[in-house]
Amino acid sequence: MKRNMVPLLGIAFVVAIISTGIFYGLFAGKLRSSSDIPGHSVVVAARDLERGTVIQASDVRISEAPGMLAGSFSKLDEAVGATLLTPLKMNEPLLGERVASRISSTGGSSNGMVPSGMRAISIRVSESDGLLNLLRPGARVDLQAVSDRDANRIELRNVLQNVEVLGVTPPDPNNHAAGAVVTVLTRAQDADVVALADAGAKMRVTLRNPFDADTTAHRAMALASVFSNQTTQAELATPASAKKDAWDHPIQLHVQVLNVSDAALEELASRLDSNKTAAGSPDAAWRVGSFRSGEDAAKLMQSLQEKHELEVVSGERLMAGVGRPISYSAGAAPYQLRLRFSPELASGDKLSLRVKPEISEPSGPGVATSKYDAGFAANSSFLVESASKGVAGRLFPGRSWEQRHLVILVTAYSIQRNPAVAVAQTGQER
Repeated sequence: MKRNMVPLLGIAFVVAIISTGIFYGLFAGKLRSSSDIPGHSVVVAARDLERGTVIQASDVRISEAPGMLAGSFSKLDEAVGATLLTPLKMNEPLLGERVASRISSTGGSSNGMVPSGMRAISIRVSESDGLLNLLRPGARVDLQAVSDRDANRIELRNVLQNVEVLGVTPPDPNNHAAGAVVTVLTRAQDADVVALADAGAKMRVTLRNPFDADTTAHRAMALASVFSNQTTQAELATPASAKKDAWDHPIQLHVQVLNVSDAALEELASRLDSNKTAAGSPDAAWRVGSFRSGEDAAKLMQSLQEKHELEVVSGERLMAGVGRPISYSAGAAPYQLRLRFSPELASGDKLSLRVKPEISEPSGPGVATSKYDAGFAANSSFLVESASKGVAGRLFPGRSWEQRHLVILVTAYSIQRNPAVAVAQTGQER
C-alpha cells in the first residue's frame, strides 16, 4: 500500500509545481506591473499658501505622483504668476480650477482674469436675438441703450464702442422676454455708465469686425430725427432740378460736447489763438477761443482721447446759412444748453459765424440763463467752455464730472457756392 502511494505523491508534487508556475505567470506579472506605474511630475505647494497669493517660484516645487492627476500643473513656469482662489496646504497639488490664470502678454482677458483697471459687467440684451449665435468670447461689440418710457419720445444712445465680449448666457426658454445676458469688459470709469443704462433702458449690441477699431462720436438720437429733413452732406450734392431751394452761403458745423480733465483743458487752452471771457471776468459763465491757424484740432483730440484725458459725450452735424440760423440743444428744463449759430455776410462779401451759447439752471424760485456772443471765421475750429459748476451732470447724466470740465468743440467750414448746389428746406431754426 505504501509503495503505491509514492508514485501518487510524486505526481501530485509535479502538478502543484506546474500550477504554481502557471499562476505566477498569469497574475504575478500583472500585479508587479501595476505596482510599478511610472510617476508623473506634479506641481505642489512648497509651504502653506493663503488665498490671493500670486504664486512665485519659491512657493511651489515639483513632486512625483503615480498616474496622471487631472487639472494639475507639470512645470513650475506654468504655475508661476497665477493667483490662488483658495488656500493651499504644504505638499498639496496645485490644480487649475483653484487659480486665476495669468493675463496674456497682449493684455487680453482670454484666460478668464479681468485686467487691472478694467471691469467685467453683465447686461441684459433685448431685441438682438439674431446676433447671439454669432457672439463668442473675444468678439467686439458696440453697446446701445434705447429709452422708450415715453412713447412720444423714443431715444437711442451709443453708450460704448469696441468693447470685448467675455461670455454669453442665452435667454431662459421659459422666460424669453427676460432676454440674454452678455458679459463685457469695460474700463473702470465706464462701468457705472453701462450699469445705469442697463437698469433704466433696453440694451442692444451691434457686432463689429474684429479688426475694426474705429469709433465715432457718442451721440443721442430721437426717433423724430430718423424722419426729419435735417440736411446732410449728401443732400448738398443734389441737383437743383430736384426742385429744392439753394442755401445762401452754407456753413457745415460739427459740434462735439467733451468731458475733459484739468490737464486736457490746459493743453487745449495752450493751442488757442484767443481766449475770451464774457465781461472779461475769470468767473464768467463762458470762455471761448479759436485754434491757431494750422493747428490740427482733430489730431489733438485723438491724442487726448488715447490718454483718457478727454471723452466725447455727444456729437452732431448741422448746417446753417445766411438768414438760416441753426441751434444745438441739450438737456431739459430747468437745465438746458443751447448754442445758436448764425452765418453773417459783411462788406466785401466776407462770411463770418456768430455763436451765441446760453446755459440755464435753477436760481432761487426761478431759472437763470447765462448768455454770450462771439464771432469766428467761417472756416475755423473753436472751443466754447462753460464755467458753470454742477450743470454738466444734469445736462449729460450717467458720467463722472468730478474735477472735469464741459467743453464744446465746433469745427466750421463754408461750402463753396455753386448754382447747382441745392438742399432741402429745413426752416429758419432747428
